[in-house]
Amino acid sequence: MDVIEIILKVIDAKVGFSIAAIIGYCSYKIIAERRRKRLQSFNNDINVINDINNIMNLDYYKLILVVRTDLKMGKGKVAAQCAHAAVAAYKAVENYPEVLHAWERSGQAKITVKVDSDSALKEIAKQAVAVGLLANTIKDAGHTQVKPGSRTVCAIGPGPAKLIDQVTGHLKLF
Repeated sequence: MDVIEIILKVIDAKVGFSIAAIIGYCSYKIIAERRRKRLQSFNNDINVINDINNIMNLDYYKLILVVRTDLKMGKGKVAAQCAHAAVAAYKAVENYPEVLHAWERSGQAKITVKVDSDSALKEIAKQAVAVGLLANTIKDAGHTQVKPGSRTVCAIGPGPAKLIDQVTGHLKLF
């Protein structure tokens, strides 16, 4: 091996090392960028979860349909009466666009609960109005299963869940 061959091998080794260093550095940068994006995505997911928690705890709006069970209405009759109450509630909340939009953003939750008497239904409606909630009580026309003028369902809200729960939170699901 002569001197020129030795010099060429040294140069090849340095060039090879330089190329390896460049490839290693580029790989490091690519991996670091992928980790950064993954962490950013994770942080975005955490923000979404926090937003959902805030909605559920603070800004969540819902509509409660309070159904009288003592009338022994059939399933179809209850469904129709709940539909009447939901429509009445929607018509009433149209006058309060900020409440309507908050309810829409919350998914327009509608929950049915039960009471066992007319007096209990009237008391729930009275309590709702007292705390500033909308309350729409449906009176049946009396063409089918119940007497004319019977109060069948009361729609409470839509309104803030925390406020509605103060009035209806103790009632059992229908």
